[in-house]
Amino acid sequence: MRRLTNILLLLAMAAVLNGCAWGLYEDKRLMDTISNDKALATSIKTALMKESFFDGCSVAVYSYYRKVYLVGRAPAAMRQRIISIAQSKKPRSVTPHWFEEAKGKGSDIAIATRLRSALIGAKGLSSTRIDTEVNEGRVVLLGVVGSHAEKAVAEKTARGVEGVVSVTSYLMLPQMARAGAGTQASAPEHKENAGGKGGVESRDL
Repeated sequence: MRRLTNILLLLAMAAVLNGCAWGLYEDKRLMDTISNDKALATSIKTALMKESFFDGCSVAVYSYYRKVYLVGRAPAAMRQRIISIAQSKKPRSVTPHWFEEAKGKGSDIAIATRLRSALIGAKGLSSTRIDTEVNEGRVVLLGVVGSHAEKAVAEKTARGVEGVVSVTSYLMLPQMARAGAGTQASAPEHKENAGGKGGVESRDL
């Protein structure tokens, strides 16, 4: 029993270091869907790395059920090109979330660490994998959760973390994977400025 406890503790520590908040169970997506999503995100990242973008461009790529999310900072003149590259890989949709220039009051690394720890320890949040991005205290939640209740718990937990000034949630419920290429629709750009601590912005997905 003690050995099992130690193994679970090591897995939890690894999840914090890898930038994900893991609960007691695995991601709600089927394994083949997870594999396809990882391959899609990797192909977009690889394509972006081949482009001659200037300094000041830092974009993370996520995919869930072939719905792609681009989260980060990029000069306005480069954003459409980044979106077009993502669309060229034939996802179901592309949703960009751009962080505008801002100056936070705390360390993003420290905030991210507190956030991951809070999500892992949150009651009622036991069957999710949540990816997080933090920029100047502005938090973006992404991933697949088991229910609307778990989604609400994750959003409330993130909002209560010290140093967080805003929370935008792209969390979604489990969906049926669709075969083949999608419509390549692009969601409206989300541009996030600095602001006071308020409610959670939950995007309909």
